[in-house]
Amino acid sequence: MSEVIDLSQLPPPAVIEMPAFKDLKAQRLAELQGLDPTFNALLESDPAIKLLEITCYREMVSVGRTNSGVWAVMLAYAKGADLDQLAANFDVYRLTIMPEDDTTIPPTPAVMEGDDAFRLRIRLSWYARNTAGSTQAYEYFSLSADGTVLDAKAYGPNDDSSVLPGHVEVYILSSDGSGVPSQALLDTVNGVLSGDFTRPLTDYVLVKPATLKEYTVTATLVIGAGPDATTVTQAAQEAMQRYADSVHRIGVPMSLAGVYRALKQPGVTDVVLSDPTATIAVGKGEASYCTGINLGTDLPGIKEAP
Repeated sequence: MSEVIDLSQLPPPAVIEMPAFKDLKAQRLAELQGLDPTFNALLESDPAIKLLEITCYREMVSVGRTNSGVWAVMLAYAKGADLDQLAANFDVYRLTIMPEDDTTIPPTPAVMEGDDAFRLRIRLSWYARNTAGSTQAYEYFSLSADGTVLDAKAYGPNDDSSVLPGHVEVYILSSDGSGVPSQALLDTVNGVLSGDFTRPLTDYVLVKPATLKEYTVTATLVIGAGPDATTVTQAAQEAMQRYADSVHRIGVPMSLAGVYRALKQPGVTDVVLSDPTATIAVGKGEASYCTGINLGTDLPGIKEAP
């Protein structure tokens, strides 16, 4: 099965540049002295130097504006309204996760699909334009069925021998709660995948809920003298939650190395991890889910008063 390109691994385009202010100032000063070798008023207070610094700053602002324009037309970097404009070229539109509620005071704004999830659907939309029922096409239609579909994974006979010929099994992960989808959400996805212009005539599609492999993170952070233990612990807690959320996907393992990397924030000299004790592997239709993060601290540099 071919994989969708990971845009985060692509190097930035060569057109992007941002010169350092001091380098730009040195270049412009050299040019000025080249035009007038007798110029030696190099004091910061000299009006000529101030004018030169202003031009350097304005040049950097102009370069920044150009860079922003380049980012805005690239799928890997576009955000917000810029990403909406790019998506419209592919006939893809941002999903509404929770509609606006105008009965509250003030009105509650709608919760829209995030940029990263939207970006993934835009890329998958290319596969939805074929008529062969590719894996990515089924995943695109599943993700587009409802704004609360967090992840979708399709399996055919070539992916798993337990899948019968002519059958496609699609597993769904929800953005609500722990991720186990409701029957209503499964029915919604099934309705979309059963459409005449979505499912190839020879495919029999089964929509199933993802199975969760739950785990907790329990660790002691060894914090050296100097850093505020509360601040360091909070940073580690937030980093661990971000990592847990990033791997809360179907078929993505929860790496033990990722846990250590998330917990070892600046100020943490060592991590004593009690749980989990190994990488959590996930199989067909499975996803990891972190049920709790319990962090203690060890402050070897602080001695209690006798």
